[in-house]
Amino acid sequence: MSGATGEPSPLRVLATRSWALAALGVVAAVVTCVMLGLWQFHRFEAKSARADLIEHNYSAPPVALTDVLPASDSPLAADDGWRTVRLTGEYCTAPECVLYARNRPFNGEVGFAQLVPFRTDDGTVMVARGWVPTQSASSAPADPPEVPTGERTIVVRLRPMEPVLAGRTNPPGQVQSIAIEELAAVEPAAGTLHRGAYGELASEDPAPADAPTPFPRPDTSLGPHLSYAVQWWAFALFFPIAWAVRARRAVLDEIELRRRGGAAQPVHARRAPARSRDEEEEDALLDELRG
Repeated sequence: MSGATGEPSPLRVLATRSWALAALGVVAAVVTCVMLGLWQFHRFEAKSARADLIEHNYSAPPVALTDVLPASDSPLAADDGWRTVRLTGEYCTAPECVLYARNRPFNGEVGFAQLVPFRTDDGTVMVARGWVPTQSASSAPADPPEVPTGERTIVVRLRPMEPVLAGRTNPPGQVQSIAIEELAAVEPAAGTLHRGAYGELASEDPAPADAPTPFPRPDTSLGPHLSYAVQWWAFALFFPIAWAVRARRAVLDEIELRRRGGAAQPVHARRAPARSRDEEEEDALLDELRG
């Protein structure tokens, strides 16, 4: 509705197809930015929860295996990831017991994880003793250390079993993933394995003369996900602000045009450039000559 001065209503000025499409584009952009921000924030929350779990469990005093896995078929609870447990027993040193998990990265190289069942009175746990490099000429472990014999006490950090990689074949003595389905072949010699978790070796007593390279501490950095979330939400604010600024400019331009006595024009139309004083004087001179 126009006022007493003849100023146009903002709604009437903006009630055009182009401004409606611009508004829909702004809504779509805002929704997209908000959703992308939420996705990045959820990734931040997941990494933060994982980092807190590692910090809490990684260096905690070790507990008995039965405190975490009461039976051989007990699943590893999410809160018990990286939990340290103390085991007393001995490794299964038979050749068929020693396996190597393929494609394990370490310091920019790809090698193997040495896997050996460890028998205890509370069951047999598959233990990843450490990292072994790959031979340069073939896809096989390079000079893997011997598995120590005799009774010993070890401390391991529990990790959930990995999923089976479909469509892969295993070379002799190797597995693609640390999955119970791939480890079951050692059970005739080693005994029934705990099926919910394997152990990543932290220490051995007595310490062997030669051992695989210890696994590195897991990464607990949170990455840039929180800053990315804030950036996406800032973008979500930018689009409606930019639309509002342009809409206000369009309304003010229309008001100014009417105050000058010009005919109403579409909002998107350009105003004719103002004539210079020289052009006006030339027109006046031509009018006099014609007269």
